[in-house]
Amino acid sequence: MQFAPTDKHITDALRYMRVPPAVRDEELIRTVREAFLKLEGYITPRCVWGRFHAVHFDGGIELEGAYICSSNIAKLTARSDECILLAATLGHETDRQITLAQNRDMLDGMALDACASVRVDAYIDELVKNEIVPSLHENEHLTHRFSPGYGDLSMSVTEDIIAILSAEKRIGLSVTNSLMMTPIKSVSAIIGIIQ
Repeated sequence: MQFAPTDKHITDALRYMRVPPAVRDEELIRTVREAFLKLEGYITPRCVWGRFHAVHFDGGIELEGAYICSSNIAKLTARSDECILLAATLGHETDRQITLAQNRDMLDGMALDACASVRVDAYIDELVKNEIVPSLHENEHLTHRFSPGYGDLSMSVTEDIIAILSAEKRIGLSVTNSLMMTPIKSVSAIIGIIQ
């Protein structure tokens, strides 16, 4: 099914572009809307996720032998005996097309980059709604998702998530020495399961 960007998606993309509300004219909004449409021609969204037992310790949790030290995660999962780990990507072609667009026209490149960031989040939202939530047992619900790099959750946790999920083998997602995910338009996250 074709992705149809909502007003919120467009507003989020303009925010990523750091465009102040006062200068968001119709032409700029049209540029962003067109970038969303172009994006659909070459993204290959892929995701892996799993449900894992969480062991709590002071200041973090342990998942599958990975010790995640974060007061934010400790608080998020305080009522969770299990967590969802997920990793998603729009694929390498998305990164390539963003670079090409940036070389041709900086505004188009910025719009495409911002739209891809919004699009990967929208993809995860749909995955959570259509796949993860239906898999929950009765009386279970999810916390919001929390990604490495937010709050006090170290970017290095991305490596743990990718390793636990075998995301490199399953969807081609890896981490560089500088802890950037490749493909770049990718997200990893932890979600608590509250019973």
